[in-house]
Amino acid sequence: MKKLLLSVVVVGSLFANNFINLQITNSTIMAEAQTLVSHNKPFYVKAGFLAHADKSNFYYAGIKSEGQIIGVDVPATFSLFIDAVHTKNNTAIPMGVGFSTYLDKYTIPIFVRGEYEYAPKILSFDDANRFSKYKGELGIRFIENGEIFAGYRHISFDKVYNSAIYVGIGLSF
Repeated sequence: MKKLLLSVVVVGSLFANNFINLQITNSTIMAEAQTLVSHNKPFYVKAGFLAHADKSNFYYAGIKSEGQIIGVDVPATFSLFIDAVHTKNNTAIPMGVGFSTYLDKYTIPIFVRGEYEYAPKILSFDDANRFSKYKGELGIRFIENGEIFAGYRHISFDKVYNSAIYVGIGLSF
């Protein structure tokens, strides 16, 4: 999975609209990356890695499509995605939804984003009976291609795997 994440970042440098971020807590660090594959209709390949102090790491890789909801005039981007997630004893294939919007009323652009994904028993394997993950972030874009943010994430395989408030930095290239 580490090689997959590195491959996504390397291949991603060939395209525009790539994104990488780091999320840091007192006991974890998470790296996430996504790269734009199709310019006609936004389609991304994404991957992430959560390193935990107790060595119980979490990996994911997936695909994502984003756009506007037809007939709704809201300045937000909505996304649909599917991931393959894995820990030492658990694996799942969740499907998810996300949103992202900028609040343009301020001098520095402020953004809000969120995601939710879920895999029922039929899409959960190994020791897992279900998987869910949600996160929300609030941040500022301090330069054209850079942002800082704070967020909350909750990851569970039958029971809570990781639940944390984090701070992060993101770069677009």
